[in-house]
Amino acid sequence: MSVFAVIAAALVVAWAALLIVAQRLNPEQSPLSMGMSGLARGHAPWVMKSGFVCRGASALALLVSLPFVLGTAGLTLAGILALWVWGVGSAVLALVDTDMPGEPPSQAGVAHAVIALVAYVCGAAGAVVLSVSLVRDDATAGVGVWALPLALFAVAAMVLQFVAFGAAARAARSGSSAAPAAGPAAATDGAAARASGGPVTLPPQTAAVASGAQPAAAYRPDVPPQLAAPLRPAAGPDAGATRSAPLSAGSAAGRLGDRLGSFSLDDLGRYAGLFQRVFVGLLMAWTMLVAVGIVRA
Repeated sequence: MSVFAVIAAALVVAWAALLIVAQRLNPEQSPLSMGMSGLARGHAPWVMKSGFVCRGASALALLVSLPFVLGTAGLTLAGILALWVWGVGSAVLALVDTDMPGEPPSQAGVAHAVIALVAYVCGAAGAVVLSVSLVRDDATAGVGVWALPLALFAVAAMVLQFVAFGAAARAARSGSSAAPAAGPAAATDGAAARASGGPVTLPPQTAAVASGAQPAAAYRPDVPPQLAAPLRPAAGPDAGATRSAPLSAGSAAGRLGDRLGSFSLDDLGRYAGLFQRVFVGLLMAWTMLVAVGIVRA
């Protein structure tokens, strides 16, 4: 049954290629902050949907070949069942669309999140359990020694992903409640203030544009702040002087310490998409490693 292991390895390569193509077709979706599911709602959504199918099919193809190598003992069977949930859940994600930033929650979006959550947990658990089974079997111990660390790293990345997406959701809720006024209502308020002779208070973005300064980030009321890509500061006459100023080792270490000290849990939300990609990538690397090990066994 090594043929199914070869198919599993080929599907991993196909998944990686489709993910790269989907990301290139949707450059407006940041791979650092936005999840991969959003790529199935952007340009050419069938590309990412095909990636979901390849991801799930790779796990299911691997499961066909594993019992012939490890048997169906209690521990192995538990790992097979968990990885089966990961494979089926990954493929089903192609049929249920997620909610995009700024959209009201929908039943399909909630179902997508629940399916992904269950699939992620089962995928990580199945990889760890099956790695232990590989280590305990003399014929596959060499593969298991490498597969187990990959599975454990995937578990750590999964936890970071959940924490990061939770932080992003909290930041989105707090950002929407404190969003500045914009549009006709803001213009009316400004005109009334000028007519009364009182001071005019402009929103931060408007004030920055009026003064000629570069705004810190493009404000979009329909996008959570952690998902809005910040604008790069414009290069001015002082930029070269700033870059050319030498920094001593002590001052550089002090600046790094200040940045690390000011890093909060909410800042993880800016990298939720990165942690998700690392987690899924580690699971797919684990699938490739085990598949190649079965072929060579």
